[in-house]
Amino acid sequence: MEHTDPLERATHLRTRVEPWDDEKFKDARERDLRQRTADARAAVIAVLICLLLATLLTSGKLVDIAERQELGPTRDRQLAVAEAVDRVANFLSLNRPYDLIQDIRGVGEDAAARIDTIDEVVADLDLEPVSSVPAAVDAPPERAGGSTPSTTTTTEAPVEPLRTVTDDTPLTVFVGGDSQAEFLAQAITTESGLALRVESEPEISTSLARPDYFNWPARLREVDAALMPEAVVLFLGANDYQDMADADGNRLVQGSPEWRDEWTRRLGITFDLLARDGRHVFWVTQPPMRDGRLDEGIELINDLAAPVIAARDFVTEIEIWEMFGGASGFSERVVGPDGVETRARIDDGVHLTRGAASWVADLVFAEMNEVWDFEGG
Repeated sequence: MEHTDPLERATHLRTRVEPWDDEKFKDARERDLRQRTADARAAVIAVLICLLLATLLTSGKLVDIAERQELGPTRDRQLAVAEAVDRVANFLSLNRPYDLIQDIRGVGEDAAARIDTIDEVVADLDLEPVSSVPAAVDAPPERAGGSTPSTTTTTEAPVEPLRTVTDDTPLTVFVGGDSQAEFLAQAITTESGLALRVESEPEISTSLARPDYFNWPARLREVDAALMPEAVVLFLGANDYQDMADADGNRLVQGSPEWRDEWTRRLGITFDLLARDGRHVFWVTQPPMRDGRLDEGIELINDLAAPVIAARDFVTEIEIWEMFGGASGFSERVVGPDGVETRARIDDGVHLTRGAASWVADLVFAEMNEVWDFEGG
């Protein structure tokens, strides 16, 4: 019958296939294994080629990462390797796409990336300090409980407000600093309830210690010319406790008297570059850190900054050391201004959470209300 044809055909085909014995199964398995081994080897080679190509295509980024490392032999070795890879990529023209993207974004065109020392920033300004800067302290002063947290020194705001701020004439604010400044800038931008026009520029891994990587005084000069902010909020210092190079290229060991004097001088220059009628600067101190070595450095940074701020009536210190642990040291959870214990630090033991950054923003807003008259505020 017609419907039996498929069955007959199947049966007929099977009778024509030679049955497999153990030897045939063994041969087939070995062929499969050889084929799979060849495929895996080819895949590994392909991955390595892709990684090499990616390295050459982004060689400029490798140099950038190496440059931001702390001064020392490790950085020197990493930078030498990265620059060698970049030279090869440049010879083969493989880094052109990355360079083109950087050019389109304008990366590396501002003074912060082009000027390697702070002295170059002020060389053509004949800059005179607004007031004398006290000498750097030899050591953080002792405080109750044997701890040495930073000095709480907030300069008194002017008796008369600098001006009245309205919705039609908002206060122009610039928020700058390292990665700590990111959440703070977001909070200042969105949570004030005040008439503010905020521009922000958090730059990861930056400091006053390494103008060869990112030169904050040079960048602030550009911000001053382009934006002319009335309020400048700076959250810097988390990356500053590292070796520096002076104007002659001599290495200054972190924490040494020469290092303290130089860092103090740089902070004074930074403030004095911002001095302008109708402007006020807010310097946010650093909170306690989980890492003991970093925490020691942060205490010193806070203490060195205090007398520099005290010497300038246009600068106010936003002191947050006590808010985030003070003499008790680092803690992931602290009691906030609302009296509720809340997680205040992220897992790295350095950065503030978004909520904690909002507490700092509230301190900034309170000080702003002392300096300007916010209509309806």
